[in-house]
Amino acid sequence: MKNYNDTLRNYYSNPLNIEKAVELIIKTIISEKSIWVIGNGGSASTAEHFEIDMMYIKQDLQEKKVKVTALTSNSAVITAIANDKGYEYIFSTQLERKAQKGDLCIIISASGSSTNLVQASKYCRATGIHTLAILGFDGGELLKTSDLTLHFKTEYGQYGVVEDVHLSLCHQISQLVLVELKNKI
Repeated sequence: MKNYNDTLRNYYSNPLNIEKAVELIIKTIISEKSIWVIGNGGSASTAEHFEIDMMYIKQDLQEKKVKVTALTSNSAVITAIANDKGYEYIFSTQLERKAQKGDLCIIISASGSSTNLVQASKYCRATGIHTLAILGFDGGELLKTSDLTLHFKTEYGQYGVVEDVHLSLCHQISQLVLVELKNKI
């Protein structure tokens, strides 16, 4: 297993190309569609943090609404769906109830293989909701089922470095979205 610092240094010396992700998010905001963010465990906290970062974009733009929601934050909804339908449906069921064609679902996952995230991605594909997956390890099934991916490839099990890079990517994306939106509006 590679050293944590060496793996992190490798990312920063060869950063992922995030321009297409920024373009997709801006297109979603300009068309007044919603952005839904999902993930499990550490990726759930990154999803919620990303919602906060995007919230501040709205504050800086004032007149432009940025509709972004992390579907990880309501434990009552999550546990009700898990109890009634199964944990694999906690995100797809929320998307079914809230999302519309043309919205964007951002999926954050170290493995790219969590059943509930794959199920959400399949739901999105079937209903015309765009997907952006931010992935680690080998990318898992989400590498194949998502419209656009930012894949930070690592050895399996390097959760800490993957989660650090994913949070860093979300910070980079939110800053670039703010700069680009200011130029477009």
